Amino acid sequence: MPAYQLHITGMVQGVGFRPYVHKLAVQHQLNGRVSNGSDGVHIYCSGTDIAVQAFYDALIQQPPVQAIITDYHISPYEGTLADGFMIDMSDDSGEVDLLITPDLALCDDCRRELNDPANKRYRYPFTTCVNCGPRYSITTALPYDRRHTTMESLQPCSSCKQEYENVADIRHHSQTNSCPDCRITMHLYDGYRQEIKMEQATQLTMVNQWLQQGKIVAVKNTGGYLLLCDATNTGAIGLLRERKHRPAKPFALLYADLEMLQADVKLRAIEIRALKDKAAPIVLCKLKPYPENAIVVQQIAPGLQQIGAMLPSSPLLELIAQQFGKPLVATSANLSGSPMIYEDAEALHWLPAIADYILTYDREIVAPQDDSVLQFSSRGQKIILRRSRGLAPNYYPLPFSNLPNDTLAMGAELKSAYAVSHGNRLFISQYLGDQQSVESQESFEKSLQQVSRLLRFTPKHIVADKHPRYHVSQRGRDLAATDACSFTEVQHHEAHFAAVMAEHDLFAQKKPVLGIIWDGTGYGNDAQVWGGEVFLYDQGEINRMVHLAYFPQLLADKMSQEPRLSALSLLGTTTAANRLKHLFTDKEWVYYQQLLQQPARLQTSSMGRLIDAVACLLGLVSKNSYEGEAAMKLEALAQSCTYHSYDSYSMPLSEGVWNWQQLINELLEDWQHKEPNDMIAWKFFYSLAKAIAYMSSYYDIDKLAFSGGVFQNALLVDMIIELLQHKRKLYFHHQVSPNDECISLGQLAWYAHFGSRPPTSMEAQKKRFDHIIAPLMQVQ
Repeated sequence: MPAYQLHITGMVQGVGFRPYVHKLAVQHQLNGRVSNGSDGVHIYCSGTDIAVQAFYDALIQQPPVQAIITDYHISPYEGTLADGFMIDMSDDSGEVDLLITPDLALCDDCRRELNDPANKRYRYPFTTCVNCGPRYSITTALPYDRRHTTMESLQPCSSCKQEYENVADIRHHSQTNSCPDCRITMHLYDGYRQEIKMEQATQLTMVNQWLQQGKIVAVKNTGGYLLLCDATNTGAIGLLRERKHRPAKPFALLYADLEMLQADVKLRAIEIRALKDKAAPIVLCKLKPYPENAIVVQQIAPGLQQIGAMLPSSPLLELIAQQFGKPLVATSANLSGSPMIYEDAEALHWLPAIADYILTYDREIVAPQDDSVLQFSSRGQKIILRRSRGLAPNYYPLPFSNLPNDTLAMGAELKSAYAVSHGNRLFISQYLGDQQSVESQESFEKSLQQVSRLLRFTPKHIVADKHPRYHVSQRGRDLAATDACSFTEVQHHEAHFAAVMAEHDLFAQKKPVLGIIWDGTGYGNDAQVWGGEVFLYDQGEINRMVHLAYFPQLLADKMSQEPRLSALSLLGTTTAANRLKHLFTDKEWVYYQQLLQQPARLQTSSMGRLIDAVACLLGLVSKNSYEGEAAMKLEALAQSCTYHSYDSYSMPLSEGVWNWQQLINELLEDWQHKEPNDMIAWKFFYSLAKAIAYMSSYYDIDKLAFSGGVFQNALLVDMIIELLQHKRKLYFHHQVSPNDECISLGQLAWYAHFGSRPPTSMEAQKKRFDHIIAPLMQVQ
């Protein structure tokens, strides 16, 4: 009988692909073998042409539920195949050409077994199968096999071996398989780092008792440690805030099931689907007026109208949440400003300062990841706020084909994530936090080393942000010098624009595209702080076309932390500024007045700082206790407005500059006339949406792409959609966040399209402006 060789690539390891192939081959009476390789799955089979064709069609058209097939081909095989079909040893040789399987949330089959008293895995907190369980977080090498995970040293019992070899079992060839007889051992520690000895079966009962008593318990989850406490206990939440030095930043809540969650929030079908997704993210959900579970809303999410909610992503969290019977605060276990703790030794060293008890277990984490976070606007627009566990590190499909191989993009300093282009694959790391602390920089380095080992990746080209003081950019320069790589710098907001362009394949468009890039800060080509930008992509070039009028950037980064400085910068030395005087000490007031009378050394066009200023003027926040606090509370205030006026403040556009002075003057006039603050906030955001609508009409450009942290604002996104969805083609991010996590993708996209070109001279830039942008600016 004829024999064939099949090669399948994509996310085809750690998803039950080999056992599925085996089962399918037996059904079609084929002989042969299947194995993992560094470049995917290899199948050798023989049988009748009809049987092989049916096998091939079924495999490609109906692959395992978690698999993603990116490439496949079949060719004749000249070798000899033994009778029967088998799963063969993996081949470690060759180049890596795979998508890395992310961690997969608890599946329905394992959940049923977990809750079935007759099942041997009843209440076993590490129940997994081929469709769920840790993957990326425990993988030490590729191809994916148990020997290439941190479970290598754990020997399966005879019962688990039988399941592993049984073609009809859901754990056939499951690499993470274990049970109570060959268990992953848990350990409990008190606040003095002393282990509390007890039977494993009673450990979770003790955890439940402590939580019921208002204690804080640190629990090791799939991607790192979480801090848990009773979401209905004012004292417990207050103590957690005090110990974490987190006075106001909202906490996420863990719910045992959808029924419990629906008692507190309003859920739509899109949110339910997201909550039940294999990534098991945190989803922002709108609170009901009177939550039924008695959660302490003002301590959990002060000043906000929504909470971040999640369902259990692992069997361990499932058991804890079920037994507790009420919502739990579930927040990353980290010290203020540092990354999440994931190593057991670090947990025992640092967490007793926060947690009363610590629950850990003997399965090492090598790829720590926070929970992913997303939300949906009222109109259903998906907005990723943090791309991490369950979503990282794959990006598929590849959005460009002209990128030089083995390119590393360093990303941004805040909300950092790097990106790697290797072969025909693109990987974007999990969220790695703000790179301003040594601990975060070490976390970045460890993650990059981990992914480089998995992919056997050594960069030949490095791309980084233009900012001269970004640690990640300097690290890129150092790597380029050490490894003799090419090094390219990309302007921050051009990278934002390139990211959303790449997501929607807009570089291939012949018609011009406007990129509205609004965020808090980015180093501009004129050495000023940009953030309220509009770019034009036309004739293969990106050019800055419109920006918010400059205003003084007071005390550099301090202004992003203190909305009162943004407000003072806008009002300057005018009499209107006196309304802010109570927010400053006398000494501060004198100093800032003197500073404002001097020529500004540094100016900004930041839309993020304009939003901060309005939040301060409306009395919401004068100093941020967490990043984005002022913007979030201003959005919440606007969403509370019941009278949706379609009046707007003026923000005239003249010669490529949006003038904010008139907007602020009119807003202050409303405030003086005692218009409700919620209506002013609504009107402000509607005015920004109107400004975008007017600009697109003014320049008569049909395609509008949006990126930057400001577009995490679901209300503003909805207003833009309402105004323009029937008039313009709108493009928002859908695979990455609009915040700085998308910068590394944009750096790669920019480099793919512009990296091989020599730097443009000032004379050439002026000619381009004269021929492309100036005529557009004359359009009425």
